[in-house]
Amino acid sequence: MDHSRNTLGALRKSLLDGVAPAVDQSDPLASEQLPLVVDYLEFLGTRIYRIHERSRFELGEYLRMAEGLLARLPESMTAVAGLLTKHIEASRTARESASAGTTELMEWGAALATAVSTVVQDESLPDDVRRALGRWVVESSRPLLAFQRSWYAPFGFEADHGRLRGIDEYL
Repeated sequence: MDHSRNTLGALRKSLLDGVAPAVDQSDPLASEQLPLVVDYLEFLGTRIYRIHERSRFELGEYLRMAEGLLARLPESMTAVAGLLTKHIEASRTARESASAGTTELMEWGAALATAVSTVVQDESLPDDVRRALGRWVVESSRPLLAFQRSWYAPFGFEADHGRLRGIDEYL
């Protein structure tokens, strides 16, 4: 049985009951940071068992973005297309694998995001093509951004967090 959520709760309680009273209240940084750590531990307790789903979802979004980018590349850009195709194929395989671990999904998501960024910044592409690809990547990032806003909604950064979709709608 996994006790991660209970352990996070115990860590939070330990910080509040044992560490917080010992923190020098005249130290503004410590007084600011301790509640942030406590709040994050509480947040993590609500999300810990969804992190794998999140990683799979995010990798899917980066795949969608990379595939769209590949479709928009001029045919003459074979080297750039080859790099992107290699990352797309490996990422798709990882995402579709039932045995892919969370770390593997995260690593492929990061690699694919880097490949997308590399393509958009590739100076061998004509400026107008690079700008068009960059605009497309920004536009295609909206679903990922919307998900991330929902994921972090408990922190209260959103003025109207009631307008956000729930994370279950994404995952």
